[in-house]
Amino acid sequence: MKAFKLKFKTPVRVGDTGIGLEGVSEVIHSDTLFSATANALADLNEDVEDFVEKVSNGELRFSSAFPFGNDTYYLPAPVKPYKKKIDPLVPKDVFEELLICDEVNWEGEKEKPYKEFELPKVVVDRVTANTSIYYVSLLKFDDGGFYFLVEGNGIRLIELALRYLSDEGIGGKRTWGLGRFEFEFTDFSLKTPKDSNAFVTLSVVFPQNLRSVAFWKPLIRGGWTFSKRGKQIRKPRIIMASEGSVFGEVEHGKVIDLDEIVEGFSAKVGHKVFVNGKSFLIPAVVEYGD
Repeated sequence: MKAFKLKFKTPVRVGDTGIGLEGVSEVIHSDTLFSATANALADLNEDVEDFVEKVSNGELRFSSAFPFGNDTYYLPAPVKPYKKKIDPLVPKDVFEELLICDEVNWEGEKEKPYKEFELPKVVVDRVTANTSIYYVSLLKFDDGGFYFLVEGNGIRLIELALRYLSDEGIGGKRTWGLGRFEFEFTDFSLKTPKDSNAFVTLSVVFPQNLRSVAFWKPLIRGGWTFSKRGKQIRKPRIIMASEGSVFGEVEHGKVIDLDEIVEGFSAKVGHKVFVNGKSFLIPAVVEYGD
C-alpha cells in the first residue's frame, strides 16, 4: 500500500454538498480525487478511459484524503454504536485499536495539524453598486497536509495527474491561487485483525448490496461538473456510505455512469461523466449484538 502525501504551499478550501462558503470539510472525498485525476489526465491527453476502467474493475483503488501532520496520520473512526462520543477522525494508532474493539482510552486531540480561518471577501452588486462582505473558510497547514492511500496497477496515472494538479491546485477557489501543493509518496501499512468479521471503508461507497451494510453514515454527494472540455452542469445528488462505514461482507461499490441516473446527461455536458463509488476496505472486528 502506498500513501500520496500532499503538502500544501497555500491554504486550501474543501467544501461539501450542503456546506456553504462559511463551512469547510476536513476530508477530500474519494469521488473528488477521482474527478480531479480524470480531468487532469484529460488535460494532459492521457488515456482517461483506461483510468476509469482500472478503477471500475478494481484494478486500481484509492481512499479519500485525510489530514496528517508531522508523523501523525488521521483516519475515519469506524461507524459503530460507541458508548461515548468519539471524534470523526482519529490518529492511526487509535484507528487500529478501533478495528478490533469498540472502546479506546483516548480523549481526542487538542490540536489538529491545520488551522481553520475565514477569509473576508467583498462582492459588488452589479445593479446598485452596493457592496457587502462575505467570508470563505479555509484550512492552513503548517507542517502537514492531506494524504490518501493507493493500491493496484495504475499508480503512474495518479502520479502524472498530481504533477499537473500541484500547480493547478485542488479543492475550491483555485483561481485565487488556493490548493497548490507539493507531493511525495511512500509505503504505508495498517495493523489489521487476522480473524475479521467485517470491513471498514476508507472511501465513499455506492453500495450494490444493501444487506452488506452493517453500520453506516449516509453522505450526499453532488456538486458541479468541471472540465475544460465540457459545460459546467450541476450533478444529480447521490447518497453514498461515508468513510468509516462498516460492512458485514465484501462490498465493492461502483463507478457510476451519470447517464444511468439522468438520461442524456453526458450529451448536455459534452463528454461522459462518472462518479467514483468504489470501496477501499480494511478488515475489522465488530460486535453485532443479539
